[in-house]
Amino acid sequence: MHIGLSPAKVILRRKQLVSDLPQFSKANMLKANFFLWIFLLYLTINNVKLRHNLEDVGDFKEGSNIILTCSVDILTAPGQSPNISYSIYKGQKEVLLKHVTTEAQKCQYVIQSARPSHSGYYRCEVTARIRREESNSIFITVTGNLQTPVLTIQPMEVVQGNSTELRCTSEEIPPLRFIFYGYKNGPNPQRLHDTTSNNKSATHRLKVTADTEKNYSCTVEVSATRSISKHSEIVQLTVHNPFSGPIFEIEPSDKIVEGGNLTIKCRVTSLLPHVKPQLIIMKDTTPIRTGSASCVVFSKTANVTDAGDYGCMVKWNSVSQTIRRQVNVTGAYSQVSVRAPVAWILATALFLSVSTICSN
Repeated sequence: MHIGLSPAKVILRRKQLVSDLPQFSKANMLKANFFLWIFLLYLTINNVKLRHNLEDVGDFKEGSNIILTCSVDILTAPGQSPNISYSIYKGQKEVLLKHVTTEAQKCQYVIQSARPSHSGYYRCEVTARIRREESNSIFITVTGNLQTPVLTIQPMEVVQGNSTELRCTSEEIPPLRFIFYGYKNGPNPQRLHDTTSNNKSATHRLKVTADTEKNYSCTVEVSATRSISKHSEIVQLTVHNPFSGPIFEIEPSDKIVEGGNLTIKCRVTSLLPHVKPQLIIMKDTTPIRTGSASCVVFSKTANVTDAGDYGCMVKWNSVSQTIRRQVNVTGAYSQVSVRAPVAWILATALFLSVSTICSN
């Protein structure tokens, strides 16, 4: 090895050796190339450290400037100045704050006007050629109150069966946990959904049903310190019914004599021009008549087997309403058997009356 020589001089010396030895073997040349590359690629990364500018003070106050410095000691072959790539992260590599390539053995990142959401773990990663090393993690605390987030709902007016989107936006620094709340009964919020995001906003898709809450708010939380913001202003959702309540009619009544005409009607009124609900008349759970008009009719001559539970169902998208009624069908023989005793009683009474008159 030519210790102390620059790479250019090593290459020149190698060429001189080759020219001086015309019978230089291929094996020896490969060996020379191998040691040359080892010499050129020699590099060691030592002591990757991340520090900030107030290590002896403690917590930062809100509005302070924080200077993060990532430093490294790199040993290389004489005359080598490799490019060094620095990556500074917040958290466990959730948020990349800075990435830069330079020959300098330190890199700085400045946080201006720090917020409480800047609190958390920080670390840096150094890459030079094929080697990579990470620093220790440091924890930074910034005192103060988190800013109140803003909640928006789009669309704010929605028909039952459709969906709407809740979006919570914050000016705080990610990663953040966004928490959505609904107000079902009274002023006390109930936790609806939460999600962690590396962005300054998060969304929640809401399927609107008859039981969907009408008022919503959100908060943001910095997981590293468990600090949480105040609730956003409450935003109200307006929900429209797609149709009126169904009307269920049974004619002539729900008590019918066998052989009579049984007519069942299922009616509904659409409350919006684009809503075309489906109507279904069912016996037990089996559909016997369907349609998309405002009224569906089922009619037949009644039989004792027609007795049972009937329903009128109205459906549109995922919204449905059902009314159920019981139908009783009396057999014709029952009517005869009921009338016969009555006639016999009347005849007996008349006979006794005549007998009494004659005896007098």
